[in-house]
Amino acid sequence: MTAAPTAPPSTTVVELLLMSLEGPGRRDQTVARYFIDHAEELPFLSAGEIAEALNVSGATITRFSQRVGFEGYPHLQRVIRQELRASLGIKQPGLQDAVVATYWASERANIDGMAGISEQKLLDFATAIVEARQLWILGARSSYGVSLVAESLLSSFRPHVQAYSADVLTSRPEQLMEMTTGDAALVYTVRRYSRVTTLIVKTLQKQGVRILLVTDQGASPVAKLADQCLRLPTQGSEVLASMAPFVSLTTLIASLVARQLHGGHLIRAEELKADFGLYEY
Repeated sequence: MTAAPTAPPSTTVVELLLMSLEGPGRRDQTVARYFIDHAEELPFLSAGEIAEALNVSGATITRFSQRVGFEGYPHLQRVIRQELRASLGIKQPGLQDAVVATYWASERANIDGMAGISEQKLLDFATAIVEARQLWILGARSSYGVSLVAESLLSSFRPHVQAYSADVLTSRPEQLMEMTTGDAALVYTVRRYSRVTTLIVKTLQKQGVRILLVTDQGASPVAKLADQCLRLPTQGSEVLASMAPFVSLTTLIASLVARQLHGGHLIRAEELKADFGLYEY
């Protein structure tokens, strides 16, 4: 057995993997490169899934993990999860004036970055929403709030729109049976990525549901499953990642959907609201 790389105690998992690239074994180098390229996905990937992707045995993944200094793949997975949590954790806030200036600068940078998303990609995304028999909108934790915004906007322009909390769905998974071929799921994810969202998306994909993902620029595990994916810059303040790009893009998508549907559903909805006297003016 090849000796594990010698490294100082403070060495991260990725640094250990980079050191292992210098070893003689080609198979080990292949596994190491996969681990490095998919570091943010490892907490969600089983040894079997990695083995299948690399066309090797599960034992190969276990032995490699041991050679780089871990008890096995679950140990490596646990450590890298802890490191990711630490790197994405909430920072201590700085001076008030610095926070305010940084926040507005970040928001401007996010909006400028979103302008790089091609118009055709946005139109295709809107078309998929228009063509769906039913539209299910999913989010976990902070992403669920954006899902509710999307439901409020899109339900004005088309019928059969429903937002779900991914966390709640796991307690009542039988609801997933209602989502079938011809439906689309509009999914929101932002680091730290929720395991339950990935599990739900895998289930929906098997049921023939089209997956439309809106995510940040990290390595979302759902990205490789999605039929369409929009990645947004989410540079935030010292304390929080920005959610403004998600709301802004959702508003734009709703406007594109409205244009494609020519407002028929909205006109009837407004008539009903008038009949029920929902608004003062």
